[in-house]
Amino acid sequence: MAAAVKRTLQTAGWLLLLAGAFGAAAPLAFGQAQIGDNLRMGMTGTLTGGYAANYGDHLQSNHSFDFGADGQINGDYYSPNFLNFSVSPYYDRSTSDSDFQSLTNASGVNSVANFFGGSKTPGSASFSYTRNSTGNFGLIGTPNFTSIGTGYGFGIGWSLLLPDKPTLSVSYSQGSGTGNILGTDEESHSSTKTFNVHSNYHLDGWNLGAYYQRLTYDSNIPYFLSGELSTNENSSSGNYIGATASHTLPLNGSLQASFSHNSYSGDYANTFESTNIATSYSTNIESAAVNFRPTLKLSLYANENYTDNLNGFLYQNIFTTTGGLPINQQTGNGNSFTTNAGVGYNITNSLYTQGQITYFQQSYLGHTYEGSYLSGTLGYNKRVLNTFSFSASVVDSTNQFNNNNLGFIVNVNGFHAFGDWLLNGNFNYAQNVQTILVTYTTSYYIYNANLHRRLGRGKQVTFAYNGAHSGLNQDHGSYNYSNGASASLAIRRVTLTGNYISSYGLALLTSTGIQPIQPTPGLPPVGEIVYNGRSYGASIGITPVSRMSLTAAYSHALSDTLSNDITSNNRTEIFYTQLQYRLRRISLFAGYTKFSQGISASGTPPGNNYSYFIGVSRWFNFF
Repeated sequence: MAAAVKRTLQTAGWLLLLAGAFGAAAPLAFGQAQIGDNLRMGMTGTLTGGYAANYGDHLQSNHSFDFGADGQINGDYYSPNFLNFSVSPYYDRSTSDSDFQSLTNASGVNSVANFFGGSKTPGSASFSYTRNSTGNFGLIGTPNFTSIGTGYGFGIGWSLLLPDKPTLSVSYSQGSGTGNILGTDEESHSSTKTFNVHSNYHLDGWNLGAYYQRLTYDSNIPYFLSGELSTNENSSSGNYIGATASHTLPLNGSLQASFSHNSYSGDYANTFESTNIATSYSTNIESAAVNFRPTLKLSLYANENYTDNLNGFLYQNIFTTTGGLPINQQTGNGNSFTTNAGVGYNITNSLYTQGQITYFQQSYLGHTYEGSYLSGTLGYNKRVLNTFSFSASVVDSTNQFNNNNLGFIVNVNGFHAFGDWLLNGNFNYAQNVQTILVTYTTSYYIYNANLHRRLGRGKQVTFAYNGAHSGLNQDHGSYNYSNGASASLAIRRVTLTGNYISSYGLALLTSTGIQPIQPTPGLPPVGEIVYNGRSYGASIGITPVSRMSLTAAYSHALSDTLSNDITSNNRTEIFYTQLQYRLRRISLFAGYTKFSQGISASGTPPGNNYSYFIGVSRWFNFF
């Protein structure tokens, strides 16, 4: 039945494509069609036909004269504010000839509708579905593992916005996806459900806010990603409740306060070892801040923070900064209270200084620590010798054990022109800077540089280099570093680019992949992964004649991961090239992609996949 439907769609598409080819020179027309009294719609799309082939070690071989399509349907009912919608379907599109970035012929739809816009009760709904599409699961920001799978997502939201009353916004979303990671026989599966409620209110000069979020997450993760000889199953949920308040004060001042209560529960199971770990904890976080600016030169501030669960605070920070929920969280305890006050003064329009004193008290691992540190900053934000600006800070800390630490932070921004060359960059260095745990300090340096020159009309060259290195002073084995370099050259009809990236550090297995994290004291070792990745690539784009373009790109990525004494050596290689010629609404093109991926810990040989396409596409403005 499915094959018959596909043949019918392909036949209809070919007929429409051939009919449209004869009208390629017709004038372009735009607009919306009126359907009935209140419905207006516009529809555009691209039909593609040609000879396609997809084959490889982990794909079913497919050679055929194929048909693909994608469209864009926009419209509204009664008025755009009452109801407007957008639907974007696509069918049998491949990375060799489309923007959907899939090594396979992917199909799916993305849609969204908005209700009662500009009214007191606006709402929205969205739905997406994808089949046989290419995705990533791996080291975010470094070489990724490529997967092929199916997924869907759904969301709905509504708001109540009454004048002089508390606002109310409610939303719900859920999604699910299943994918096979190329180069392995392993599948990953995950599903999420999220419910949100937000409210804001202005009362007697106070800006008040409150929120509630519930997140439910279920996953099955292949063993080689987590370092276990099995599938790892995770089922977890979290509730996040919070309130905020702010108010203006005399002397150009303001007051801010917030409170949140977060609870988490989860079950982590290893199918090979038949083990199950249950985790449950809650975290309360409170903060308040006040600041004044009595004159244009003088500013004063003070703030305090308290949390009754340092472990939960650490995991929440990871979720906030990476967007991924750690798969395996450990129950812990410990609390922290910090308060500080400071003053800033602008000596001139360019020269400024700042001083701050901080008191801390923390309890964890059966010990209580308290102490203080004093910091001072001097900065100059005007270019010195028309070349650089800078700021410098010194931090002196002490605790009840009479342990003293002296730290400092330096930041330099540079800019200079050498004839036709423009050079700019930044360097930031820190030594013995306080971390979230008072018994740990961190050191780091971050730098970047960019060199650019225009060579004439349509010609330019750019070189860039950046890097970062950070680590804990009390644990010399905990450090992260990354380096990257790139270059580009544009000479009218030719563009060349090249890049290199290397990185090393600590990561956690989360709901969105293997997420690199900064060295974090107090984080339990369960779920930690050490990674070492490097990649390089190059691309070329040529426009030999008007309307014709030729592009080619190559990338090669290597990475090593170590978790629970299991090492995996991973390799990903991609090459693609595309030739395209445009004639008004018609495009003639040919494309080729070669993809290879190997993951040693999976125990299967590397997978090689190939895709090419030769055909024609026609853009339509249906109505």
